Amino acid sequence: MAANKLKVFLSELLEHDNFMLLTHKRPDGDTIGSAVALCRALRAVGKTAFVKENPEITRRLLPYVQTLTAPDSFKEDITIAVDLPSYGQLPPAFFPYREKIDFLIDHHISNAVNANISSYINTKAAATGEIIFDMTELMDVKFDEKLAAALYISIATDTGCFLYSNTTSKTHSIAAKLLETGIDFPNINREFFEKRSRARIELERLIYNGMRFYLDGKVASIYISIKMRLRTGVDEDDIDDLSTLPRRVEGVVAGISAYEQKDGSIKMSVRTTEEVDASEVCAALGGGGHPRAAGCGMNGSARIAILRVVDEISKQIK
Repeated sequence: MAANKLKVFLSELLEHDNFMLLTHKRPDGDTIGSAVALCRALRAVGKTAFVKENPEITRRLLPYVQTLTAPDSFKEDITIAVDLPSYGQLPPAFFPYREKIDFLIDHHISNAVNANISSYINTKAAATGEIIFDMTELMDVKFDEKLAAALYISIATDTGCFLYSNTTSKTHSIAAKLLETGIDFPNINREFFEKRSRARIELERLIYNGMRFYLDGKVASIYISIKMRLRTGVDEDDIDDLSTLPRRVEGVVAGISAYEQKDGSIKMSVRTTEEVDASEVCAALGGGGHPRAAGCGMNGSARIAILRVVDEISKQIK
């Protein structure tokens, strides 16, 4: 059934041309990798496609999209949003596209974006990149190294290098097919999952010193302030996966990460094991996401924000 829906969606999409692909704010490997792969696939079947320049893109992801960025002279006919769960996840520079999203491709359980023409959302996909992989196969496009590398980054980053519970047998099957193209996956894995700058190491030291525990050690929280970021000199790449730190502690079933924003608000990230539904926790606080990874935003102090999240988690822990 899902395969038939995807075929119908793809057929409708390919009736058009002159595509602009949109990614979400603070772009991660899934949104960038999916956009890059779909852009290359569309070009392979004779379509004109570009990726909208995202001003928030990090240095690690920039090389993959640089040659595909839309020139100022390009005027799109169709806009495609990939991995975009809500309008609030649009970068400020993309706000003019809020009412102009024609096609939407996503895998989030909670999605509040209304596409003008059609949407395809597969919540069973470990990453939006899995959907793009299926679309590429349906288009009968050959997976060259550049396209395959983009999809590998998409899927590997959204599964924590295949460690998270959203990883399925299909995820591994897709990864195997991508590796057959000859991509330099050891270097990609090192770049995205192993390498740490000295600034990041220093920030982690401060974070661990300030880690707090709740509910008999089943919940751990960390706080990343703007002052800490300035003191250590980290950039966006350095703070990319900090949300995984609290859950690594033995006995912790829910990890909370609180990020101070420039406007004074607090961005909350929740990562959990099977005992806690992170999306339910964050939905109760105006956010959303996946069962094991979700987020929300709050105003006020980080301490109060963390305690509110702990309170929601306590309703699920027996």
